Amino acid sequence: MVALLFTVYIGYLQMEMEHNHPTPTEWSFWARWDARVAKVAESRNGATDWPLVGKTWSKLIKRLEDFKKDGKGLKEQEVNSAPIMVDGVGKLGLDVSAKSERWRHGYWECLMGLAQASEHLDGMCKRRGADLKDKLFKWENISGPENPRPKPVPFDKNGEHLRVPTIEEVEPAMDDPEVYYMKIMTTKGFTNRQRLDAALAYADWCEYKGLKETSSLAYKWGLDIAASGLPQVADGVLDMKTGVIKTGKEQFVTENLLKITTALGVWHARNGEVKEALPIFLSVLRARKALPPAPPHLQQAKSNAMTPEQRQAQTQGDVVVRSIRTFMDFFREIDSTQIPSTGDEQPFHSLKEACEEVGVMTYIGEILFATSEQEREKGLSWTRDSVEAAEAVLWFMDEQRTDTDQEGRQKCRDCLETGLSNWQQMTRQMARFAEKKKEEAQHSRGWLGLGFGQGSGVDKAIDEVKRWEEEEVQVELRRQKTASLVQNLKPKGNPFAMV
Repeated sequence: MVALLFTVYIGYLQMEMEHNHPTPTEWSFWARWDARVAKVAESRNGATDWPLVGKTWSKLIKRLEDFKKDGKGLKEQEVNSAPIMVDGVGKLGLDVSAKSERWRHGYWECLMGLAQASEHLDGMCKRRGADLKDKLFKWENISGPENPRPKPVPFDKNGEHLRVPTIEEVEPAMDDPEVYYMKIMTTKGFTNRQRLDAALAYADWCEYKGLKETSSLAYKWGLDIAASGLPQVADGVLDMKTGVIKTGKEQFVTENLLKITTALGVWHARNGEVKEALPIFLSVLRARKALPPAPPHLQQAKSNAMTPEQRQAQTQGDVVVRSIRTFMDFFREIDSTQIPSTGDEQPFHSLKEACEEVGVMTYIGEILFATSEQEREKGLSWTRDSVEAAEAVLWFMDEQRTDTDQEGRQKCRDCLETGLSNWQQMTRQMARFAEKKKEEAQHSRGWLGLGFGQGSGVDKAIDEVKRWEEEEVQVELRRQKTASLVQNLKPKGNPFAMV
């Protein structure tokens, strides 16, 4: 009886994990099991067991790439019966085009999971042939020719700190993240969105490691990937050298193109290359403002979506029906894997895209303010506009009260919070500049050194200081007004209502 109850309990847990983290139905039982375990382990914010994540994804990738198991139908990319090799990349990824879309998406998730685990385990090593769940060591703890005085290992209750291996006895905990990212970008059968996401993740990793040239190269790869899905020749829509979308070609942009150009602009801005970043952001903003509205059938479907209050009211007293449905789901296979689009389509102007516009406006305001003294007023004006736009979109989303734009809602919250912070810092900086001008005017000797015009200069500087002090007060009032939008405060419901 205990064994039966334990089996039922494990089955219930797996059912719950499957509903929260769907897996492709084409996969074998153990492949789906490993995928669920890895996804649940990844979702533990702040307490992620990355060795377990890496171990589980590694087990899964072996099953998926085994031509006799879940990998039936996969092929090597070959020329004259020999695998294609590329300098600096190695063997190209597999040809997975024969598999279903859900299978390929799950395989992509596995490779991205391995890359993420590899990033978090960078700098770690293990005994040769050991498991990832065994004791891991940092390279700085391993004695070798390049590290004659290793750092001591922290105390371990199992005594592992007394049995530190030598350099000959260890190997990296996992392959470099580059291995998995390059595998995704060279695998045949992935969509451009999947390959672009890998390129951007690889660029972020290279930037984190201080590899600026490699990071720049990864962004160029991303541009090539996005350009390959354009409906026209890439050179006619995009300047491939600068990443600027050409004027008059906004109707040909795709989701992938907007994504990579925005990321490239952010990368230039982070590296202080404002002259390269500003034209990119302006072209992206122009392209986003030119996006067409959603077709009538999509707008109708969105307007028919139930609000959380309607959904709760519909199911509030229907406990029996919901219980029966949950019980039936235990025995029914539900394939709810969400497959994103390829990214080669033109997006429609929606609330989510409006939030992306706000983000671009925030970047433009920051760049203009930091460019020169003459552009500070323009930068501040762009920042004000971005705050007002973010606030307007969030209020509109709250009025709609739907769950269809959660990603865009969070983006707008972040932009509103960032815009308010930038606006306050810019105002304080302008106040300091005005205070400095006031002091200079008070100590100046006026026209021809005779004191003429000194009073008017001081009065003008005092008015300027008051102006920025008053604007700082307005920023604080705006922050208080939008606190509920940023913090996502919701009124408490009836504590006695059945949910």
